[in-house]
Amino acid sequence: MSTSVIIVSYQTGSSLEECIKAVRSEALIDEIIIVDNGNEPDTRRWMDNQAQKDNTITIMQGHGNIGFAKACNAGAKTASCPYLLFLNPDAVLQGNALKELQNSLDAAAPGSVAGARLLNQDGSEQRGARRGRLTPWSALVSMTGLSHFAPVHPAFADMHQEKQPLPTTTVPVHAISGASLLMKRNDYERLGGFDERYFLHVEDLDLCRRVRKAGGHAMFVPTAEVVHYGSTSKANRLRVDWNKAIGLVRYFIKFSHSPIEKLGAWILSVPIIVAVMSRSAFTILRQHLS
Repeated sequence: MSTSVIIVSYQTGSSLEECIKAVRSEALIDEIIIVDNGNEPDTRRWMDNQAQKDNTITIMQGHGNIGFAKACNAGAKTASCPYLLFLNPDAVLQGNALKELQNSLDAAAPGSVAGARLLNQDGSEQRGARRGRLTPWSALVSMTGLSHFAPVHPAFADMHQEKQPLPTTTVPVHAISGASLLMKRNDYERLGGFDERYFLHVEDLDLCRRVRKAGGHAMFVPTAEVVHYGSTSKANRLRVDWNKAIGLVRYFIKFSHSPIEKLGAWILSVPIIVAVMSRSAFTILRQHLS
């Protein structure tokens, strides 16, 4: 079935070229929508040149950096194909990845989403492609390294499952990654797309939760492989992680089921923000010292 691929690009760099090359070679993709949230002049000239040579490419520009969720929704509104593939600009489709995603989505419950197995450049599975339940506790366990105590007690299990045995077939999980996410356009529109109150990060977790609440599943497809470079954008690392921290807090407050849960989410917002930003600062320091 024909697919519209939506790629949101912000200060992406050369990896965008590899991403588009793989997309253009995919027979199941009939429409390529690049949402330019802000790029260097050389990158924009390259995109314009590609659009002039290939009438399946549409470039949306002039809106500034409106955030990932809002940009995805803007791209989806112009899409005409029955399938929507949201693909990061530094993600490269491998082999029959899209066909595997489509087959799994067609076999799943109505309203489901399907996500690829994300790979690092060395072929190892990347963090985030299959995730367990997100709670304030599971977030803190994951961010602070408390997951090292998982052998002692299951309460310390990491919500990220890339170190668990790889399933041989498609399986439902709590959440997949927005770096490579396939959904039927009608289902996407029915849910209202991504929640635009998330600027960057956590919007995929939010979408998967709403999918499951509506009766669908978040399907992890191990046979659909996508190489994801990750962190190729020139965006400020502290700003990126600040948006992630705020996104987590927004998620927990949004899905609180009672005033007590909501109060707990507000109370835990401080340690969550501190944990995210401390890890970010430590990573930046280590990079400068290395």
